[in-house]
Amino acid sequence: MRILLQVVLPLAAPIIIYSIWSYWEAKRQGKGMPSWEEGNWFWAALIGVFLSVATLIYVATTGASTNTEYRSPRLENGQIIPGQHN
Repeated sequence: MRILLQVVLPLAAPIIIYSIWSYWEAKRQGKGMPSWEEGNWFWAALIGVFLSVATLIYVATTGASTNTEYRSPRLENGQIIPGQHN
């Protein structure tokens, strides 16, 4: 799930959005979809790569410290205490 949200979605979103817009615009004008050379597919893919790299850099620099200790969920006095990083 993490890879889907951090890599695939930022990479695919600009291409999907451009595809939908390009299809809608071509249908409105009565033309076919533009080819790779005619349209801005390269720029949509490049923006997707940029967003994926930016997402990975953001997650790498703002994540939790690797020096933490994880305490698993436990039962204390009939209450479930959720897991946590200390």
